[in-house]
Amino acid sequence: MKNLLLTLLLFMSGLAYSQTVITDTINQCQGDTTTLTYIVPSTGSSALLLNCDTTSITFYSPVATHLFSVNLPSNPNDSIQTEWTIDFGLDTNLIIEPFSFTFAPYTFTESGCYRFNVVFTCLTGGTITLTSTWYVSTVGIDDLQLNKELVKVVDLMGRPSEPTPNKILIYYYSDGTIIKQLKSE
Repeated sequence: MKNLLLTLLLFMSGLAYSQTVITDTINQCQGDTTTLTYIVPSTGSSALLLNCDTTSITFYSPVATHLFSVNLPSNPNDSIQTEWTIDFGLDTNLIIEPFSFTFAPYTFTESGCYRFNVVFTCLTGGTITLTSTWYVSTVGIDDLQLNKELVKVVDLMGRPSEPTPNKILIYYYSDGTIIKQLKSE
């Protein structure tokens, strides 16, 4: 009976466990997504606890978010750095704070939409998840065209020419490459 009353009291006071998801409405990718999640530490020097009561603006509680930068490392073993803004309701003011979150290394195997989630532990024991999508474009070695062919050779005046030494010539290739070259004897 005592536990039941305590549970009812917590629920009625708004301190019951809750899970809130705040979605970035600016970044909207279409199609399937892969989700990467970062859980913000609730203890230690980088701890950040939030108020889960997003209906009240009398506490420091998040009301909106935006993922504005994803720094993809060239080395897939390095961490992914993300930059977010979080809009907080504090009294009757809206405060926008920048935050940086580092995700674990991940190898992006193909271009597409990726979902980034940041999970906070609330003061009341619940969680708040900030979620946003980001389009990642990948380029692989398959995109390189190694078999280019010489299309034409012209002199500096644009007249067709044969490759001859001691003369500046412009070489046009099938992949769009243009090389200006002076070949000496």
